[in-house]
Amino acid sequence: MKPFTGYFSQLLTSLILLFIFRPYGRGALYMAIWEVFLVILFLTAMLNCHHSKKIIIFAACFGIPALLLEWVHLIYPHPNIALAFVLCTIIFIFITTSSIIKQVVINARVRMETLRGVVCAYFMVAFGFAFFYYLVGLIDINSFSFSNFDPLHSTHSHLLSELMYFSFVTLLCIGYGDVIAVHDVAQTLAILEGVVGQFYIAILVSRLVAVYSFFEHKLHLVSKDKS
Repeated sequence: MKPFTGYFSQLLTSLILLFIFRPYGRGALYMAIWEVFLVILFLTAMLNCHHSKKIIIFAACFGIPALLLEWVHLIYPHPNIALAFVLCTIIFIFITTSSIIKQVVINARVRMETLRGVVCAYFMVAFGFAFFYYLVGLIDINSFSFSNFDPLHSTHSHLLSELMYFSFVTLLCIGYGDVIAVHDVAQTLAILEGVVGQFYIAILVSRLVAVYSFFEHKLHLVSKDKS
């Protein structure tokens, strides 16, 4: 299979690039690059992942408004616009990620594209929780404690970047302690993400190993009978 020809390849690439180029406070160029990758992520997650027609329609109903709200927010920054963008994004990620996980779980064969789907879903879970944290932070900025970052004197994009970092650290159960969930809702989300991360690896990976072992054993029996 040639690079980028699989239906999860473009999504995986955009997810990695979106994380690498998250804007922080690095100026307009990084912000522009991040916005481009955000658009690519939405389009690939919606159109390039073999979703059913119903899933594509549902995803478009929230993905397209989310992108429009994000661009409007860049021109006219307002808390309500940011909240609407985050809510649409969370629902969009939930719809597309659920569809990807379903495809991976019911897939009868373990192929390279299946493994790409597993990684894509893992990244999408981390981004989904990042936007959940961002929503909580927009509602109450004191929900999180930052050791080297002042959210009161920083942009919303910088806050989102910090919470993306916190989301991946939490999902991987690393816990450096430089970002801490302080209030109840933020703490509950952090615990929930840690549980999801552990169960994702334990259940989904074991399912893939079981399927792979079954077909390898079946092929071995078939080749043995032929010989």
